[in-house]
Amino acid sequence: MTILSWHDQYLIGNAIIDDEHKELFRLINDFHSKWTEKRDRQTIKEVLNSLIQYCQTHFSDEESIMAHEGYVVLESHRKIHEKLVEDIFKLNQELVEKNTMLEHDLNKFLKHWLVDHIVHCDYDFRDFLVRKRRAQPPT
Repeated sequence: MTILSWHDQYLIGNAIIDDEHKELFRLINDFHSKWTEKRDRQTIKEVLNSLIQYCQTHFSDEESIMAHEGYVVLESHRKIHEKLVEDIFKLNQELVEKNTMLEHDLNKFLKHWLVDHIVHCDYDFRDFLVRKRRAQPPT
């Protein structure tokens, strides 16, 4: 079951970042499917752990690309990433420790987190890349 659909409007203009964003959509949809179909806590935890690991890899990759491109607000973007990881770790910890059914909160968080982060933060990087390319003389 799909909770998020990829649209080309989410493209940033860097193939690595765009491919990783598509994979994040897939992982969030996988988490949602496992939650709606099985409601097996162990499966949900495993999918969430995979998603968390992938997010950390993606954020690292994205920050490396931003640094390579000379993105001037990289530090503030890095702090946003740190906060997102902290938030998802807290939700994951609650799921594990309190044995509560937080899957609905996680689904909501993941859906809004990914789209909001792309639209509000990564679009700034997209715009930076566009301006940078326009400023470069043609080869």
